Amino acid sequence: MLYELPFANLGGTEKHVLTLISALRREVAPCLLAPQGDALRLFCDLGVPYRTVLPLRPAPGVRRALRVHHAAFQALMDEFGPRLVHVHCGIEHAVAARLASPGIPMVLTIHGHPDAASYIVSGFLANRIVDEVICVSEAERRVAQGYGFRKDRLTVIHNGIVSPSRTAAPAQQQPRQRLGLREDAVVIGTVSRLERRKGIAHLVSALARIRRDCPSAVLLVVGDGRMRQDLERLALDLGVRDRVVFTGALPDPTAALEAMDIFALPSIQEALPMAILEAMAMAKPVVATTVGGIPEAVVHGETGLLVPPKDDAGLASALLVLARNPARRQEMGARGRARFEALFTADLMARRTLDVYRRVVARRSTHRSSPLPSEPGP
Repeated sequence: MLYELPFANLGGTEKHVLTLISALRREVAPCLLAPQGDALRLFCDLGVPYRTVLPLRPAPGVRRALRVHHAAFQALMDEFGPRLVHVHCGIEHAVAARLASPGIPMVLTIHGHPDAASYIVSGFLANRIVDEVICVSEAERRVAQGYGFRKDRLTVIHNGIVSPSRTAAPAQQQPRQRLGLREDAVVIGTVSRLERRKGIAHLVSALARIRRDCPSAVLLVVGDGRMRQDLERLALDLGVRDRVVFTGALPDPTAALEAMDIFALPSIQEALPMAILEAMAMAKPVVATTVGGIPEAVVHGETGLLVPPKDDAGLASALLVLARNPARRQEMGARGRARFEALFTADLMARRTLDVYRRVVARRSTHRSSPLPSEPGP
């Protein structure tokens, strides 16, 4: 199995692929093509062989990038002989893989595109070169179909994560001490790339709105990105800079999630954020927006509260409801944990993805009038 990524940072897409590979290690032998990035060391830790490529962007250097991709692709094909390619996000990598090996079966997972043009181009090309397209939420499937992706090639497989280890009650105070948070604080937290579409500015604004009604509320922001300085400046302008803790990116957000009373993600655009699933797995109530696949994970009034995007007043009101009610937080968190275990585990995602792999390989084999090998998997 050859996996392709258009980037190798420490974001949700990379976590998705790492989780998928870990869950499928008994079924597939993975190798990876990706640009240089911090996430490559995590693939190394899993023992995944990889080759690095240049980013495939419409720029003067695209021909060289394609040559590098072709050489790296062929090297992996010659050494490991993968029977299927699984591309994540980047339709350009699917095109490059198809050019390098016209006959190999291919699966594409879309994790949400930034604009309509990206969906249209991706759909136009995917309809011609990809055997099956995985969408990480039903909302994403509807968007993709609306922009021209073939309905009969779209499959919904929700994101899944590994259940984090649950710490004993006495140890739950330690993360707050390490993060410099008071034990009596109501910690509203988020784990996110600090970019505009994640809506973290609205979370800072909401904190400013509730500071008088909930003086113990603090905001814990885990993540980094281009918006960090702007967010720090906004917190200063709104008079809440002393109530906002920016940790930067953390390799493992589990300890930070343990420190939170409420998890919040006021995204403006999403497919299905991994961070919300991580919060649910940690039995944290979630306050989030009604965008993308978020309502498929968070049940309003049961596992959390949902508000419209860009609604600072509504976001503040939802946060205040939970900040004032510890019993309701605990009840929602427990229900969120149960919902995670039923619908969003890594094993469930892996099994459904393996079904796609087998279906695609079988379909190609049937078209070639050759039998499908039994085991091992793709």
